[in-house]
Amino acid sequence: MRRFRVAAGYVCAAAVLAAAPPAAAQPAAGDKWLIEIHGGGLWPSGPTGGDAAAFPAATTFTTLAGSQSRRVSSWFFGDGATLLNSVNGVLAPSALLTPLDKVLGASAATHDSGPDVGLRVARRFGSRYSAELSVDYARTPLKFTQKALDGIDASRASFASAFAGLFRSGPSQTPNASATADIKNGSGHELLTTGVLTADLITHGRFIPFVLGGAGVASSRGPKPSASLVGNYSLSIFGIIPINETDRVTLRVADRARSAVGVFGGGFRYAASPRWGVRVDARATVGGGKTNVFVDASPSVAPGSPAILLISPTNPSAVFSTTPISPSSLSGPAISGLRTFTTSGTSIRTNIVAGVYLRF
Repeated sequence: MRRFRVAAGYVCAAAVLAAAPPAAAQPAAGDKWLIEIHGGGLWPSGPTGGDAAAFPAATTFTTLAGSQSRRVSSWFFGDGATLLNSVNGVLAPSALLTPLDKVLGASAATHDSGPDVGLRVARRFGSRYSAELSVDYARTPLKFTQKALDGIDASRASFASAFAGLFRSGPSQTPNASATADIKNGSGHELLTTGVLTADLITHGRFIPFVLGGAGVASSRGPKPSASLVGNYSLSIFGIIPINETDRVTLRVADRARSAVGVFGGGFRYAASPRWGVRVDARATVGGGKTNVFVDASPSVAPGSPAILLISPTNPSAVFSTTPISPSSLSGPAISGLRTFTTSGTSIRTNIVAGVYLRF
């Protein structure tokens, strides 16, 4: 009897265990679909190296004094800055202009990190694999780097002192010289549309780690950064102000509107029940993110009366003129959309999010 009771006890225990629900909340066999809403952050890392383009060469002309000069489109960069600093190196060596060349010839902007929200829809195949489509909105505006901002401000600040020093060396002790900068940082965003295949590393239990890989498209939208510099100088000769010239330059940074990307990563799901749970994943989105730097320049020489011609006693010379017999040095052609730098390399966006999913 004792042996029978023991055997019966084992039989009853086995029956209870067989009737109990499983310890892990697994999806029902018919629950093939998963929808998820998530949020987190995105941390971009764009390329900084690249290729700088040569500035267009200014046209050389011979002044009425027999020296050489150039017709430049701007004093802020290229041949214009070289000419001005060559003249000031002789006449006002303590008042040199800081050119924009280093800003224009480098990666001037990068994407900021920012919040990310998104939606995923997945279809399960078998017990381990799923195909998934994701759409993520990330607030990652393209902004000037601090190095670029410092370079722009240094060029702006040195413009007024450079021309004040030049004019005080001879033609006028009371010149008017000023420069302003209007800097607008980007306020755009990125839209990441990706498709991946996920593989669960284990198939039983509430806690399911997984890996994933796939591809997609990164779309960059919204305003891009720009900086407009306006330099002006005028001076009085014999009580009048015939010389009045304005130098306008705009620096712009833009990235590609759409780029193909690859996606790699992993994470885990925790099933609160067979129907819903939470999910955390980290992804590296590789590709795109390249930027171009552009510059526009529009010089302006105001007509004056009487006609005045000023030629610096240097070779090469800086020329300031209101007479048709000789052009001013700041009389080169306007420049529009000149690309000065293109980044090369690979952008990597690190995306970490957490969300709630529902199976059906």
